[in-house]
Amino acid sequence: MLSATTPKNPSGEANEAPDRDEFGMISTGVVRERAILAQLILQRPTEPDGGSDESSLEELVGLTEAANTEVVGSTSQKRDRPHAATLFGKGKIEEIAKLCEDQDANVVIIDSELTPAQGRNLESALKRRVIDRTELILDIFARRAQSRQAKLQVELAQLRYQLPRLKRLWTHLDSQTGGGVGLRGPGETQLETDKRLAGTRISLLEKQLEEIKKQKKVESQRRVEFPTTALVGYTNVGKSALLNALSSPFGKRVLEKDQLFATLGATTRKIELGGGREVLLSDTVGFVRRLPHNLVESFHSTLAEVEDADFLLLVADGADPEFEEKMNSVRRVLSELKVTEKPQLLVLNQCDRLNEDERTALLAQHSGAVLTSALTGEGLDELRAKIQGLLEVNEEEFELELDASEAGKTLAEVARHGRVLSQDWSTQHEDGDAKVTARVRLNPRWLTALGLDGKH
Repeated sequence: MLSATTPKNPSGEANEAPDRDEFGMISTGVVRERAILAQLILQRPTEPDGGSDESSLEELVGLTEAANTEVVGSTSQKRDRPHAATLFGKGKIEEIAKLCEDQDANVVIIDSELTPAQGRNLESALKRRVIDRTELILDIFARRAQSRQAKLQVELAQLRYQLPRLKRLWTHLDSQTGGGVGLRGPGETQLETDKRLAGTRISLLEKQLEEIKKQKKVESQRRVEFPTTALVGYTNVGKSALLNALSSPFGKRVLEKDQLFATLGATTRKIELGGGREVLLSDTVGFVRRLPHNLVESFHSTLAEVEDADFLLLVADGADPEFEEKMNSVRRVLSELKVTEKPQLLVLNQCDRLNEDERTALLAQHSGAVLTSALTGEGLDELRAKIQGLLEVNEEEFELELDASEAGKTLAEVARHGRVLSQDWSTQHEDGDAKVTARVRLNPRWLTALGLDGKH
């Protein structure tokens, strides 16, 4: 597959490892591979959220460019069903081979997931590396992974994907002729050795990620004093820009880039809603159509930000004519994570690209949604108000009796999690100590978190 660390040039020689900027992005100046894209268009599509053929190919172009690879040509074929052995028909394979020769392409990228046999057969016929959509997405994640957790997750996903395809790497090798410490014996093939080693590595990665997951859980418990929400949505819809627009202008900004999977992992910022109230908002990795199941499974601990959130902000590009199909892809991943029952708010971002009629139609179709623009700031106050409304759903009224000496600090904490409705500082306790009686609206869970159980 494409390598995040040693990309090949057209002659087949390895280039030096690419430089990265402060965000871990591949810098320019590195020789890029040249790719031909090939798409199979089924007359009876089986993907309910696959979108149009044109948009799928356009997305593949974006994914290829995100992998620092140059697209030098593309082709497609319509069939009733995939060819079992090679996905495409014989004539189309010959056409792809000629296209590769004409454009000096050294890799072919397929807009489908190939079976191990199809991958082997296509590479044999085309005499070039063949990469499917899943492998391409895994490569992009490998390029962008910066934290130890993300790197382990990507490696785990890649191993799970490659395990049934290892034969493709060793068809030119014969059986080993010697044994060795830890090997079964002289009859073991290189393929069997690699499968065993891959299985051992997978087990080790799973254990390491489980340890990280436990550590993350402890860290999340330390943040229990704030309600949490997560931005989820398709990749490149402006989630990171929205997080930057909502958070303090003096805080550290997250990367904004018009590129698929520009950011990986979760970034959390404290957001002020007004009146002293605050919430933790997490920007999570974006999704795409047909996001590899292995990747979703491996990234469960990163997506724990979604699982632990009190509610979700589903962010979509309101100006994208296919945002409904893309949101279906997002909802399918959320279903895999078993978080579809959480309260959700639809945020239609990039509304600065919409005219009045389009805005009216969207809001009529999606009641309760909010239109925003991270670019102009439009709708951000309304979004804050709606977030506050979601927080208030489970709130109840309580009357608190507090010592005057601690009332100011305590009520300030209450205001960060709910609302202070009234305060009476004139109460005098029978022992002569000054007391403050306050009526507040608060989610009952914060009574315990703030140590107020015995004061109402």
